[in-house]
Amino acid sequence: MRRRSQALTETREAPPPQERKKATRVLVEHHEVLRELMRRLLETPRSEPGRRRVLADELFDELWMHERIEESVFYPVMRDVTPAIAAAWSEHRQLSDQLAALTRADPQTEWFDRELGVLRDALESHAHLDEELQTFPEIERFANEELLVELGDRLQMRLKSLRSSRRVRRFLRLQRALLRRTAR
Repeated sequence: MRRRSQALTETREAPPPQERKKATRVLVEHHEVLRELMRRLLETPRSEPGRRRVLADELFDELWMHERIEESVFYPVMRDVTPAIAAAWSEHRQLSDQLAALTRADPQTEWFDRELGVLRDALESHAHLDEELQTFPEIERFANEELLVELGDRLQMRLKSLRSSRRVRRFLRLQRALLRRTAR
């Protein structure tokens, strides 16, 4: 069993339970976790394929969990607040497809670098340009603040639950293994 590096564990820790945040804040903070993993992955050279694979796996897990919390908690409640939620669902499909392509790629190759660049661009477009700059400000203007805080609590609890679930970890490991097997 691989041990996670201390730096990765610190980045992924859930916020303290007593800290209440708006849903938009929780999601932006998780976007930062994704960006940090992406930054580390981009900075890791091809000569360190094992580290690249570990970071890509961490990114796979965190992005999968991010999509689950948005799609199960946030989007259903906010879909009537802004029509941008409908587009966000389809962007998640694109991110999932690109993540699968990265997972299939050998971390020592240019193919991996290309897939990583495409994923970085898609993630930044979805998280920053669409959600953080457009959708979240619109939601904060029109949604009830109490509702946003309650959703923030639910998002944090769901993310903590996903991160701590052995069943989820096994599922994600299996999913990555199946993707890699199809690449052969």
